[in-house]
Amino acid sequence: MKKLILCVTGFAVLLAGGAYCSYLSAQGGGAAPAAQPQAGTKVAVINIGHVFNNYNRAKAFKLQLEKDFEPYKSKAKKLTDEIKQWEDDMRKPGVPPKDVEVRQEYIKRNKRELEDLSIEMQRVLGKKQEENLVTLWKEVNMGISKVSEAYGFQIVLGFGDPLDKALMDLFPNINRKMQAMDGGASVPLYVHASVDLSHAVTETLNRWTAGPTDTKLQPAGLQK
Repeated sequence: MKKLILCVTGFAVLLAGGAYCSYLSAQGGGAAPAAQPQAGTKVAVINIGHVFNNYNRAKAFKLQLEKDFEPYKSKAKKLTDEIKQWEDDMRKPGVPPKDVEVRQEYIKRNKRELEDLSIEMQRVLGKKQEENLVTLWKEVNMGISKVSEAYGFQIVLGFGDPLDKALMDLFPNINRKMQAMDGGASVPLYVHASVDLSHAVTETLNRWTAGPTDTKLQPAGLQK
């Protein structure tokens, strides 16, 4: 049960919001600067983790999911606390065998309820996660497309780096990157701020979905 709880809450996120997809796709480029013809191909990168952790809709989805998860968490705690209490009771000296048998049956009952609760939680919250991940993925990619078109980038590569800079040079992150490269993947080792679209895409999406009066996509400026 503990493993499942971590799985559900760890990723974050997400409640259904398909209406925004059609809203976003219907918008024009607004006042974004037109892309200028360039010699060669302009390549940019984006830290997807940065966008998903700072995009306001994604944060709202995560909070709602945690709220929906709370009843399951409370019920699971009640069941596990009861199991622990019955196990402690059985360890006490002089407990009649009949009382031990009764508590063993209670424990079996609670464990079955925990299994049922786990299945229900996966069915209800897991489905919401899937739907919302798809929704956010579409929105983020639309933001990437609009920002890239506005500033003349023909290729954008996604990557994932820790948001905590203190973790960048620690072994787990270094090992993760080395394993990715050993497996044939490309990993950005140096990225100039001017070709990192993480901030621009996040700000663009946050402005875009800020309120009902926000009707046009206006890509945020790039970092220098």
